[in-house]
Amino acid sequence: MQRKLAAIMAADIVGYSLLMAENETATYAELRAVFDALIAPTVNRHGGRTFKTTGDGFLTMFPSVNEAVDAAIAIQQGFDKGPFQLRIGINLGDVIEDNGDVYGDGVNVAARLEAMTEPGHIFVSGAVVMAAERNRGDLFAKVGRRRAKNIPELLNVYRVRRSGSPWTAWPRVPMVLRSTAARWSYGVATIMLILIGTQIAPLPLAAMVSRIPAVLSLDQTRTRADPRPSVAVMPFATMSGNVDHPYFADGLTEDVTTALAQNPELQVIARDSTYAVRGQDTDVRKLGAKLGVDYVIEGSARREGDQLRVSAQLIDVGNGAHLWSRSYDRKVADVFTVQSELTTEIVAQLAPYIGKSEAAAAAQRPTDNLQAYDLVLQARTRYRHGATDQNAILEARELYQRALEMDPAYAAARAGLALTYIAEVAQRPGGQSTAPELDLGLSEARQAVRLDPNLGLGYQVISFGLALQADYSGGLQAAQRAVDLNPNDPDSMMALAKAQVRFGDYRDAVANAERARRLHPMAPEYYAYVHGQALYADGQRKEAAAVIAECLVRAPRDSNCLLIQAAVQGADGDLEKAHATMTSLIAIRPTFSLEAERAYRRFGDKPLMDEFLQDLARAKAPETA
Repeated sequence: MQRKLAAIMAADIVGYSLLMAENETATYAELRAVFDALIAPTVNRHGGRTFKTTGDGFLTMFPSVNEAVDAAIAIQQGFDKGPFQLRIGINLGDVIEDNGDVYGDGVNVAARLEAMTEPGHIFVSGAVVMAAERNRGDLFAKVGRRRAKNIPELLNVYRVRRSGSPWTAWPRVPMVLRSTAARWSYGVATIMLILIGTQIAPLPLAAMVSRIPAVLSLDQTRTRADPRPSVAVMPFATMSGNVDHPYFADGLTEDVTTALAQNPELQVIARDSTYAVRGQDTDVRKLGAKLGVDYVIEGSARREGDQLRVSAQLIDVGNGAHLWSRSYDRKVADVFTVQSELTTEIVAQLAPYIGKSEAAAAAQRPTDNLQAYDLVLQARTRYRHGATDQNAILEARELYQRALEMDPAYAAARAGLALTYIAEVAQRPGGQSTAPELDLGLSEARQAVRLDPNLGLGYQVISFGLALQADYSGGLQAAQRAVDLNPNDPDSMMALAKAQVRFGDYRDAVANAERARRLHPMAPEYYAYVHGQALYADGQRKEAAAVIAECLVRAPRDSNCLLIQAAVQGADGDLEKAHATMTSLIAIRPTFSLEAERAYRRFGDKPLMDEFLQDLARAKAPETA
């Protein structure tokens, strides 16, 4: 009995019983011919295996959602030309394989999707859309959240678009109305209020429409690989008289971003990406387009003594409409209450179907000591993971230590302190798997997650430390836990990609690195390095070269990207360029050597590690520093 993650296709002939009653022999013969000539070869061509047939239907397992969707489209195109109509449902889920049969929720959900599919169409679950390649977003149109028999939670359902079978607005209206009853009733109420308002002060139609929240729109044709509502929290402006302390507004921005990102119904752009475009454009629609988001949150923070004023507004990027705004006047000691209320209201505006209690639960009070909170904010600005400045690591460590003196139970401060110890070890030539700082860092990180079991950063740091100790399985488990806790955090997703590279899950590493970069469009070079490394590991050398070239355009002296470039060039036999790249790498990192790389185990204990060293040797990497 084997448990695995698989894409399951469930399909069923529409009206089969009636056709059999009319002409049993002819119907059976035609159906058998369709199975033999169309379904079986299509399934085989896409790497699938049919594990159950039911006379008028079948269940098939595929190794990836992309193959399952492609097979479903090909099968439906074949059925367009024949006498039968087919319904197909596809789900990605956990299944159990035993004696040739397949069981589990992954199969059950696929069958429920098939049952609710319209004839001639393909319905897929949200898990399928999330796992599909990012360039396939236009394939999916959201149907809505549906309840299915014997499935406790609502299913996020999407329709697969097929050429020749357009999914236009009018045929969708009945379905949209059924699947979004609460949203529709709210929309009707909103429109009625606007109409009442027009009796007092008439408005042109365009102005009326602009006042209707974008989440009520029936046009759901805008789709992406990740179809969840996307939002960017722009840096809160510092309005205080003391301009020497902008970190307070910066910290508020980061914490609101983090709290929102913990909600799996939203796609939240990384803080560093929003800071990268700060001040570039006053038109919020252009800023939103640069970041690739639907909504933008702008705000300001004014802190004078113990008084705090925070203002925020939610803007629809599509039309520039201000959907919501709010100001808070509080004591500074109430800053965490303000963050919680801000997060709750923003989430409620972006996704009406999410309960406010769920949003409020995402915003937790990290400490009762405001001075400790200030110190952690300052430490974050000194050092972030991926940076190579040794002085920055030590300065951040001192700030974290001071915060912990004020509040020893401050989990985020303890995780930040742990990162400084482990990062220091990682930057030594070849690393030191037995270094006392590494043990100390892991101890601090584990204490952080004991203090706060939902702290994603703590699990990121544990994953980082375990990898240096060559515990690749443990590192993978810790990184996966970080992503489970915060599915929108690009740092957690990149930590998972890095762990998967060491563990040998190269295809998944590529997918997660790509998702992390989508969530962080202005990411530091470290992201491009991990993405390129994953592509190299997966054998996608051309793609790896392109990603690394992009990194080196922005940062020609980035040693990690130079390293992967040298390996790719060595593997491709482009030795002249490989030698030049290696020369540049050694000039920037004089301690580099094959001996150090062998000790660092960048690709774990997999055979790829030896291939990597051979590729570097072709680039004339020195054996010792």
